Amino acid sequence: MKISRGSAFLKYLSVFGLLFLFLGFFLFGTTKAESEVIKSFNANIDIQKNGSLVVTETIIYDFGSNQKHGIFRDIPLTSTNGPQLSINVFNVSDEVGEPYQYTTSVTNNVLRIKIGDPNVTVSGVKTYVIGYRVYNAIRTFNDHDELYWNVTGNQWPVAIQNASALVRLPDFVAVGIKMDCFTGPQGSTQKNCVFNQNGANISYSATQPLNAKEGLTFVLGIPLGYIQNTYVSSTTDYSLPSPYLPISNSSLFSVIDEFISFISIFIIFFLFFIYFWFRILSRKTTKPKPVIPAELKNRLITTQYEPPDNLSPIDVGALLDRRVDIADISSVIINLAVRGYLKIRYTLEEIPFWPDKKDFEFVKLKDGADLTHPADKIVFNFLFNVRDSVKLSELKEQGTTFQLLIKKITEDVEQYLSDKGYFTQIKMKKTISRILVVIVAVYVGFRGLDLILNLAKIQISGIFESIFTALVIVGSILCVRYILRSSDKLTPQGISALEKILGFKEFLELTEKDKLELTNAPELKPEVFEKFLPYAMVLGVEDKWAKKFEGIYNSIPNWYEDPTATAFSSHMIVNNLTLFNNSFNQVFNTASRSSGGFSSGFGGSGHSGGGSGGGGGGSW
Repeated sequence: MKISRGSAFLKYLSVFGLLFLFLGFFLFGTTKAESEVIKSFNANIDIQKNGSLVVTETIIYDFGSNQKHGIFRDIPLTSTNGPQLSINVFNVSDEVGEPYQYTTSVTNNVLRIKIGDPNVTVSGVKTYVIGYRVYNAIRTFNDHDELYWNVTGNQWPVAIQNASALVRLPDFVAVGIKMDCFTGPQGSTQKNCVFNQNGANISYSATQPLNAKEGLTFVLGIPLGYIQNTYVSSTTDYSLPSPYLPISNSSLFSVIDEFISFISIFIIFFLFFIYFWFRILSRKTTKPKPVIPAELKNRLITTQYEPPDNLSPIDVGALLDRRVDIADISSVIINLAVRGYLKIRYTLEEIPFWPDKKDFEFVKLKDGADLTHPADKIVFNFLFNVRDSVKLSELKEQGTTFQLLIKKITEDVEQYLSDKGYFTQIKMKKTISRILVVIVAVYVGFRGLDLILNLAKIQISGIFESIFTALVIVGSILCVRYILRSSDKLTPQGISALEKILGFKEFLELTEKDKLELTNAPELKPEVFEKFLPYAMVLGVEDKWAKKFEGIYNSIPNWYEDPTATAFSSHMIVNNLTLFNNSFNQVFNTASRSSGGFSSGFGGSGHSGGGSGGGGGGSW
């Protein structure tokens, strides 16, 4: 399919924007940074017992004769071989503790700490002390915990004359500590650095100055069990500024500007909250929301007693909300079990690091050679490729493999449904590419405008900057929403199938006996309960489906095993399978953060710029 004019325009806009940025940075930015240098970059890193870090960076920056407002520090919140970080900035001051004015923002998963007063310029040597707490930086491997940390970052446009780091452990570790370090540009394996352990302190330092775009990275291996590594969800509160931030250098107009900016941002977030509450939280259903095309809105749905066209549960889930998610994939396992290909065994064991999640074991009952649906074959081979049984907790270690598995299943199911005539196209790649074009265009536009204003030495009032930002955000959301809506078109056959799916869902959730009699529903037998159970779970009506079979389904099936089963019932198996779904979702929604998805900084894979932290910065 040809790209629309609007998409082509955004594509060309992003290309020209990138070219403009390239010329701007290399023709103007480099010349201005020549006289600037970082005289010293030192990081003190205190490792806490819960695995979090308290980082204090002391940056002695020499602006030379340039007149600037201050510096900015960029810290990525993710890395190619590290977890998603959660960071709280709690201090920005000079060498004697006097606080600096600063702001925090996140763009493309990079936290920017912008330090300085836009109404005041500085020159010469200035010291910046930045304190922040980091969660999720320490990764757990089979034989050690590891802090793989990029101290300085590799994106500073100026040289760093001295770079060092001091890591403090909560207690002294006599044996089992492993250390390494790297210097140079991104990807370099140079080791122009030294390290040393002195009690609970481990020091790293570069042995020669670092040029622009070069950095210092270290790796610290800690014996297992020494710290209790705890995962923390990502935060949106990146800055915890001091209440004693001085405003003596700000004019009254600047203060009013900041207040109006705060009110504008508050109103925007309040409106989004209202929208979120009434459009999402106020809905009675908490399961996947059907994406209803215009052709089906306000149409009377006829109750159906079978899924249309013998579609599998994952097909039904994909057609219902236009995406393949973890819940759809877990329904594949339940469907395979119901059909006799495997047994689900409830073990009562807790999954390590998730005490509220129970472990399950999958036991192969058939060889799966006759499976035809792509999702069935992929999941079955993933579970039993070289084994006859596997626990859910063991699959957690295959985080990277499972991420590739999700991608493969998504592509194959979309291709399968497209080949069957339900979708007009394979939507995912084109949708993602269009959204990325929007993101790139917005980012390039912001950076280009910022460059132009800096070159022209134009300062924008805070209120206008906030209004402009709000308009760009709203415009981007509307643009992405339009792309999403225009990218998942169903064919007439797909619309007809979705209508029948909604009718089938209505049958599954009907609970009143007289209502069932009026609709001439099929006889409720145990085999009917099992056959449609995976569909009920993917449609989010498993509780109502179980209620129909009270007193009917009371014998444990041969595809399920539960050591606690004393009085078996339809509600009991639904509750336990819901527990399985929750555990399955928890494990694989965080699979990309588990050690299975990381590469260690030891064993020849370490390099400068690897691990977490890093980024860089500059002056403004």
